[in-house]
Amino acid sequence: MPTLAAHLLNGFLLAVVLVVWMQRIAPRLGMVDHPTARKAHEGVIPVCGGLAMFAAYVIGTCVLAPPLRAPWSFIGALAILVAVGALDDRLNLRPILRLIAQSMAAVAMVALGGHMIGNFGSAFLDAQTVEADAILSALVFCVTVLFVVGLTNAFNMIDGLDGLAGGTAASALFWLALMASFLGRGEQVMQLFLLLAVVLGFLVFNMRHRWRPRALVFMGDAGSTMLGAAIAYFIVDLSSGAQPTVPFPILLWVCVIPMVDTLSLMIRRLHSGRSPFSPDRRHLHHLILERGLSHASATGVIVGVSILLGAIAYVGTVFAVSDQLLTVGLLLPVVVHSLFVWMSVRRARLLRPMAPTQERLG
Repeated sequence: MPTLAAHLLNGFLLAVVLVVWMQRIAPRLGMVDHPTARKAHEGVIPVCGGLAMFAAYVIGTCVLAPPLRAPWSFIGALAILVAVGALDDRLNLRPILRLIAQSMAAVAMVALGGHMIGNFGSAFLDAQTVEADAILSALVFCVTVLFVVGLTNAFNMIDGLDGLAGGTAASALFWLALMASFLGRGEQVMQLFLLLAVVLGFLVFNMRHRWRPRALVFMGDAGSTMLGAAIAYFIVDLSSGAQPTVPFPILLWVCVIPMVDTLSLMIRRLHSGRSPFSPDRRHLHHLILERGLSHASATGVIVGVSILLGAIAYVGTVFAVSDQLLTVGLLLPVVVHSLFVWMSVRRARLLRPMAPTQERLG
């Protein structure tokens, strides 16, 4: 425990130091974010949090004992996402180019690391059946890659308020770390807590609070895509392997909000005849802001609900709650989210016509 605490403190402090340093050089590299119609922040904000978090995590994992270090296939895949995300932050890449790069990173992460979803729960496929059937194995491989790409974009799309993506990621990492500890998976425990410490170091500069009305640094696409992919990787990892596992549907509780919000957005955009990557202000956090909450309050609500949903996954794992019950239970946040979106959109249409906005999907 003292060793774990020391490594976590080092990861936290390293993230803080790197954010401060990169905050100073970001303007010279063009890594800054200017206010727009959607990004209603004040002043020019450095977009260096993602690069700082990635560097802190890599350095932190490299100083660990070899058995506890993150696999290089995982680090390499994150490096691809961070590099492409940084280019997108700087040059505003086309969505198709980002999607291709994310898919390549996901394939590398899954194929080179040998990690696929293994435990689908008693209501779905059995791991031994998948391994014995080549077609099923290929299908699970595709589902795993699709999940990694999907969650990568989900965290990218939820990054719309100060502290929101970081806070949601911190919640997911915390509960995943506790579940890994319960399963006795020492390597995953160290990696999850290390990444959590790095995220908390970034949040020191990104969270709004009483004494600071706005964020000092943004994580950018480099940070949000990295966190989404990392959380997807650990979810897949905890659902697979010869060691005790957690059914995949139960693990989805820790990230259900960004997943549901992203799927809801894409469905609504397609239904209205638009590209799923087209910009709008229909994200969950935008709808909450329209209800009159402040930025900090909206972030607190979403992160708080994420913590509650993650707790359900952890309690269900510890007390061996039926995975079938928890799988069906995922419909609850889906239904609540859908009702809230429907009522919010209906209310907005009654109050004022919905005008198009000039913005880029975050």
